[in-house]
Amino acid sequence: MDAVISSYRNGFLTSKGNVADVGGGMGVGISEIVKAYPHLKGINFDLPHVISAAPTYDGVTHVAGDMFNAIPPTEMIFMKILKNCRKAIPKETGKVIIVEIVQHPTDDYPFNYPRLTFDLVMFALFPCGREGSENDWKKLLGESGFCRYNIIKMPALMLIVEAFP
Repeated sequence: MDAVISSYRNGFLTSKGNVADVGGGMGVGISEIVKAYPHLKGINFDLPHVISAAPTYDGVTHVAGDMFNAIPPTEMIFMKILKNCRKAIPKETGKVIIVEIVQHPTDDYPFNYPRLTFDLVMFALFPCGREGSENDWKKLLGESGFCRYNIIKMPALMLIVEAFP
């Protein structure tokens, strides 16, 4: 989480309002973001049985629900699944932040070989499974209502995908 907080510094600093961690579990991730950027208000959104056990954090509101039905309105969403995200954020200022593996086979990036290993693991678990390339992400984002995106490298296996309506 430290790599995300420091690598996405400008994104968090320029945002105003709420950031929701959809599927945020016990709320540890969103609490670290709010602690580092106290001008943001955090929403930890997860299933009711998960939220019922979540501890209290300064600046974080726990909200129970099902992301496959609806996501609470917010300026920024931090998550991995795009379903219902477009409906939950404003068209002008909203964004979704996804921390995920993005394959760059021609890129000279030190984490490419470990990423390829994860690709093989996905293929072993799911017959057509693989980690997505930038083109795969572009297609998925477009189909989900996000016409613009940025990919931000950080010193970790995962990258930050910033998607805008």
